[in-house]
Order: sequence, then C-alpha cells, then structure tokens
Amino acid sequence: MIAGDDLSGDAGDFGLRLRKTIDEIKEQNLRVIWLEIPIEKSNLIPEAVAAGFIFHHALEDRLQLTMTLVEGSYVPPFATHYIGAGGVVIDSENRILVIQEKYRHNNRRHYKLPGGTLHQGEHIEEAVVREVEEETGIKTRFVSLACFRHWHGYRYGKSDIYFVCRLEPLSTEITIDESEIEEGLWMPLDEYLASPDTHDFNRKIVKTAVGGKGLAPESIEGYGTPETHEMMFVTEDPSVFPESPTR
Repeated sequence: MIAGDDLSGDAGDFGLRLRKTIDEIKEQNLRVIWLEIPIEKSNLIPEAVAAGFIFHHALEDRLQLTMTLVEGSYVPPFATHYIGAGGVVIDSENRILVIQEKYRHNNRRHYKLPGGTLHQGEHIEEAVVREVEEETGIKTRFVSLACFRHWHGYRYGKSDIYFVCRLEPLSTEITIDESEIEEGLWMPLDEYLASPDTHDFNRKIVKTAVGGKGLAPESIEGYGTPETHEMMFVTEDPSVFPESPTR
C-alpha cells in the first residue's frame, strides 16, 4: 500500500519514485499494489495512470488506485450496496404511522413508511429509530426486524438492501421534517391496508411486520462488541431448546 503521506508533491519526482517502487515490489513477488492519492495531490494522478494504475474508488478527500502485478489476482471490489431501514410503527389504537414525501415522481397520493439510509458505522436498529424521529418527530423503541428487500439497479447502478423493522411508539405528537416530508399522520391500520394508494409492496411488508415473529437483537459473548457487531435472531422456543447451551 502506497499512501498519501509517502507521496512527493512534485509530479516528475513522483513518477520516477513510483516506477522505482513498482520494480522493488515486483521483486517481492507481491500480486497487487494499492495507491492512495489525497485530493490535495491530485496532480499526481496522470503519473500514476501512465505507470499502469487504474481507478478503484474515490472518496471525498482521496482516490484509490490499483495495479495488478500477477494476472488473475483478486482485488476486492469497493462497496456495492446502499443500506436503508423503514419502521412499522403502530400505536395502542391500531393506527400506523405513515408519511407522504414532498418530492415524488407524480402528484398521486402515496403513503409510505418513515425511514431512510443508514449512516456510516450505524446499526440498523439505531438508524430506523433515528430516521423515524427525524421525519415525524415520533420517538420509538426497536422491537424486531420483520423482513428485507434486495434491489438491484439503484442509485449510480448500485444495489440496495432495505430492512423493515417493527417499532413501538414512545410518543404520539407528529412533527414532520418539512424539508422532505409533505404529510405525516396516524392512519387506521385497516384503512392503510385497504387503500388503493398503498403500494402492494408496502401492504405486504406491513402485514409481515404485524403478523410475523420477527428477528430480535441479541449479543453473543466473545463474538464482537455491540459497537462492531449487530446480530438478530428469531427468539428461541424454550420448549424446543429447554437448556440451550452457552455459546
């Protein structure tokens, strides 16, 4: 790995040093070279490309390039998926919390579940609680994961995984995020499921969340930490595993 701190800011000097480094690495029988160029040294990119590097991925402040020294060597791809989560929130009066987005493809009414994209390093249960509160002002508690959808051909040609979660409301007064949401309301569940304005996908996932068993968060001692690992399981039936062994 050749990182930004090791790079000369002069393009000519960088090109000479880079070729020398490539020769040295080849003698070590390594298979792939990774090169990271920070944005403040972007003038070095043409030299890297001329030496045989190709783009792997770009972040806001740096570009990652690779050179394959041995044909057929495996180079792990960059991130290929977005991850999102939506909440099925049903109150004590059997009403479901729904929203209508301000920006949509047409003027037709379309009530959907509140939710959105996970932040970097954020767990699903944290994200869905945050998104519901940001969009509607409703505070909730995570109960279970009901189902998920895997969709290809999303933004920038990447894929999307969307998790649908059952949440318990801890407040009732709706305060919408007016920059994104046109309307938020508690709608009788039967009315929502029967409405022609409810998409078949939303109808199916709500029925699954209400009637299914779901997956609940659980930690396993010695297997990661709550900060690094998020695990969800169907709750064990004690009649099937009366003395479940400690793992």
